[in-house]
Amino acid sequence: MSGAKNCPETPRQKMIGMMYLVLTAMLALNVSADILNGFDLVNNSLKNSIDNSKVRNQDLYGDMQSLYDLNPTKVGEWLEKANKVKEESDKLFGILQEFKVGIIALADGKTADPEGNIIQKRDNTNVAGEYAEVGTTKNRGNELKQAIDNYRIFVEEMFGNDTLRTQIYDAMFNTEPVKKKPDEPAVEWVDNTFAHMPAVAVVTMLSKYQSDVRSTEAELIQYFIQQQDAGDFRVNKIQARLIPDSKNVMQGGRYHAEIALMAVDTTKAPIYYLGDNQLESEIIDIPCNQIGTFPIRGRLEMIDQYGATQTYEFEDQYMVSAPAATVANVDMNVVYRGYDNKMEISVPGLADSQLRVSANGATMTKSGNQYICKPTAKDKITILVSADIDGKTRTIGQKEFRVRPVPSPSAFLKLPNGERWSPTMETAGRLKRQDLLDATIIAEYEDGMLNADFVVTEFTIKIPRGAGFDPIKVSGGKFSDRQIERLKNLKPKQEFLIEQIKYEMKGAKTAKSGTLTMGSVPMP
Repeated sequence: MSGAKNCPETPRQKMIGMMYLVLTAMLALNVSADILNGFDLVNNSLKNSIDNSKVRNQDLYGDMQSLYDLNPTKVGEWLEKANKVKEESDKLFGILQEFKVGIIALADGKTADPEGNIIQKRDNTNVAGEYAEVGTTKNRGNELKQAIDNYRIFVEEMFGNDTLRTQIYDAMFNTEPVKKKPDEPAVEWVDNTFAHMPAVAVVTMLSKYQSDVRSTEAELIQYFIQQQDAGDFRVNKIQARLIPDSKNVMQGGRYHAEIALMAVDTTKAPIYYLGDNQLESEIIDIPCNQIGTFPIRGRLEMIDQYGATQTYEFEDQYMVSAPAATVANVDMNVVYRGYDNKMEISVPGLADSQLRVSANGATMTKSGNQYICKPTAKDKITILVSADIDGKTRTIGQKEFRVRPVPSPSAFLKLPNGERWSPTMETAGRLKRQDLLDATIIAEYEDGMLNADFVVTEFTIKIPRGAGFDPIKVSGGKFSDRQIERLKNLKPKQEFLIEQIKYEMKGAKTAKSGTLTMGSVPMP
């Protein structure tokens, strides 16, 4: 991928080169001062090109440094070469500039431009050869020739001695002897370049060399930047893949996935890590025994062609929901008025925080992982469930429940050991007299279907007396001293009645209340 196609001459460079050749040829004919003005025009154009190249090269070096900051391992070698190119290019550019300043100083004397940009005695044909020491040792001229040769060899080596590029730079920085006519001996490069040449022509030629140096410098840096990609991973298989947000989509939602190309090298397998644990393959298989949202992190490591390890990290999360099956007894869709009905509401595939729960005919209050439903309607309520999905609120479903009053509890004796006792219980055992006297009258549901909290406010015992019963009423749920005294006088197996047990339900705005009867209790 090298050669002239990658670095063609611009139209401006072609124009400058052509003008230089034409003007040089016309000088041999002792052309007029207008031609010398033409050399000034070309020289000024070359100076503009040099200035532009300087700015462009600075940007290229900045790009190289930025690439190095991102990946020192990959770019380090090429940044080192780029710095060497800058060093060698600045070195030759400086030697050429010294030649320009020296020739102009000889031509213009005390009024010479110290920057080497303007020459007044443009037609002087002696100063160029004098500065290059053509008539004597030629040492200064040969030093410039050697510097140009060294730079050409350096550039060609930096390009890997590519054949096409070598041809380009052999021609651009050619310092071989020049044979002007077939029957004449060849003229050395120093003599041909500096001897008997107008000062303005030599200065323009030196400016062209400087422009070539900056152009070559830019081509090398661009080449280095391109070569960095040579260290990238190669692939031999490309596959299309769908990456969905989720494979489970609820009705009313949207299936959302990203279409991606996956490029792999089947001859060089990466090393996969989940956390710090190395995996056997690219497959992640995690047992999901707990409900919730879990982060997942890991990395992929690959060895590039330079032996450096490249690391690519990944991070995601997944959600585990409880297995869900809807089993409902339609006839028992009931909520109780005046009672904190506890509801568990979830939607498979959605986090609890995404759900929005409300009700028509009831209030819904979040309590931990449950919702407390308190009916306000008399006959029925409707619970509504929606969810925040993809930034929009979507309706998930609704359920209707009938409203019923809280059923009446049953009356029990709560014994000192915490057990319940009632004469109607099939498992009711024989009481001890003292346990009976220390017992408390309570109101509860026998089957524990509801977890309501009732308090007994008063009750009455009827103790046998003659042909009838003697009623004794007390507030609360404990036997009074008078009741205990009368009970102690009863004979074993003699029965007494516990009746008119009044109760209320705690925590209800409209308290559930009523009157219970325990019935006959045999005295231990």
